[in-house]
Amino acid sequence: MRQAALAHYPVIRRYSMRVIKPQLVRRAENGEAEVRARELEQVLEQTGEAVIVKDLNAVVTYWNREAASLYGFSAQEAVGQPLRKLHAADLSDADYARILDRIRSGKSTTANTERRRKNGDVVRVALKTTPLLDAHGKLVGEITVARDVTALHRTEEALRAAQATLEARLAAIREANRNLTREMAARRKADAAMRRNNLALAATVRQLESFHRDGEALSRMAELLQTCTQRDEAYAIVRETAAQLFPESPGSLFIYRESRDVLERAATWGSGPAPDATLAPDECWALRLGNPHFVPRRGTIRCRHAHTAADSYVCMPVQGQGQVLGLLHVALEVSPRSLRPARDAEQRLRALTDRVGPALANLKLRDALRLLALHDSLTGLYNRRYMEDALNRELHRAKRSGKPVSMIMIDIDHFKRFNDTFGHDAGDYVLSAIAKSITRNIRPSDLACRYGGEELAIVLVEAGFECAMERAEKLRIAIRETSLTHRDQTLPAPTASFGVAVYPRHGENLTDFMKAADQALYRAKQEGRDRVCAAAEATPPAS
Repeated sequence: MRQAALAHYPVIRRYSMRVIKPQLVRRAENGEAEVRARELEQVLEQTGEAVIVKDLNAVVTYWNREAASLYGFSAQEAVGQPLRKLHAADLSDADYARILDRIRSGKSTTANTERRRKNGDVVRVALKTTPLLDAHGKLVGEITVARDVTALHRTEEALRAAQATLEARLAAIREANRNLTREMAARRKADAAMRRNNLALAATVRQLESFHRDGEALSRMAELLQTCTQRDEAYAIVRETAAQLFPESPGSLFIYRESRDVLERAATWGSGPAPDATLAPDECWALRLGNPHFVPRRGTIRCRHAHTAADSYVCMPVQGQGQVLGLLHVALEVSPRSLRPARDAEQRLRALTDRVGPALANLKLRDALRLLALHDSLTGLYNRRYMEDALNRELHRAKRSGKPVSMIMIDIDHFKRFNDTFGHDAGDYVLSAIAKSITRNIRPSDLACRYGGEELAIVLVEAGFECAMERAEKLRIAIRETSLTHRDQTLPAPTASFGVAVYPRHGENLTDFMKAADQALYRAKQEGRDRVCAAAEATPPAS
């Protein structure tokens, strides 16, 4: 049934194989690219939010399951249709013209608006649009992520109405105080009534002020989380907001590792001893049950990660896009009678997790898409486009600082023989093995990429000529010593030719610098391969 459903979305395969994935995966005929495509299909279908892809003419090219649920149109009905046809009742000529202009200009936008479902019902949606680029950076369409916020909108309306009611109550109380002052004959009785009213007023004001503070903190957090580009930024925002919402209650945010076998402490706030840096999923009742777990002071059903026996606490799973991403552990006071925290505290905690989960899920999705866009799927190295952009930045930085930048161009010797003799699967295996060997033998600050075919390149930041030559020779020996066994068959030891260039010694701009490294590589191959050659000295410009 799953495969049959995905058959209705042919655009997934087209975008995952032709646009999002780098062109360099064409050699990966061993099925790895197909696996990546299926993984991307699953990510988009399980994202928990409506994902819609349109071309430059606003024609729908992809419509996932959540989009069908949100708008009522199936993928068969939506794909291939102009957006205006699906939302004919909502879009005027001017609206449609603005949408086309936005798509073709490559602008990212966010909006909150109303749309009609297929059955005519009105639904309020939060929209976020992002330009869609192909592997060459060319604008080919737009990705829209939509979320149903109808219930949230109604809640906000109800909150505004409640606020108006509270303000009306305050006005009534003030009027009552004035009337009591005039009408009460006995000062004692009037004073007592006034004190009671003042106490009620103060409590109401405090409640209203607390409501405003919490709402502003949550709104600000949601806004900041939408603009985060790194998870550490998001964790810092969650820590700051949680400290505002629970100033007297220390707590921690734990996030699953990619392996899903352990959670790591991502953020901590409040005073008291720091919790363990990691916890296993089976150590927490909330994670095991998939529901919040409330423990009163000296409660018996305690999580193993909660070490202080006398304290009460709450464990709340953090969920996003249908998956448990982590855990919020907060030392809230829990009633031993109701086995629940105070109502306002529980509401604040649920509001916090409801906003944190989707934001972290979106960051995780963006990280996955960014990884696909910047890396070669076969070798795991950076792709050529990223390397050239990074090298250009490093050259500008080196020009300002006066420090050198080196580049090593690598070509696997007689690589075609591996393909012709042992098959393309073996060739892919050789490339992957050599890439791993290179990764093991370079610094964390160095950038290794697959430059094209069997050509690889390494950018060495702040490395001079002698350092670059030594590093190239070390890599040459490491590649020669790489043992290759593919499908129980021992392959010949590989060799590689190396060309080394140093900025600004061998070129003062990106084009000349890369050309110098490439010419050095060509000379290494001409002189017999399996060797390291340095670039020729750059010719100074004529005076």
